[in-house]
Amino acid sequence: MVVFLSLSSEIAAQRGGYGEERYEKEEIQRKVREIFTKMQDDPRDAGDWQVVDAGSDVDEVSRRIWEVVEPILENVKDKELRSIQ
Repeated sequence: MVVFLSLSSEIAAQRGGYGEERYEKEEIQRKVREIFTKMQDDPRDAGDWQVVDAGSDVDEVSRRIWEVVEPILENVKDKELRSIQ
């Protein structure tokens, strides 16, 4: 499972410290979003991506992440781990 935290550049720019890191530039963010969107649309990965709106406060985003992760954990908690080779 991939949890993609979706956040518009406009909202990200309103948060403290945005733009201080080299990857927090508008052009780079746009390119990264394009690449992730292509990866998400790949039919080989259908169902593996969960998009979470990260535009809310930390507690709300945490709750949304848990909503998509918890069912997966419940589904696999009693299953034996296996090696992938």
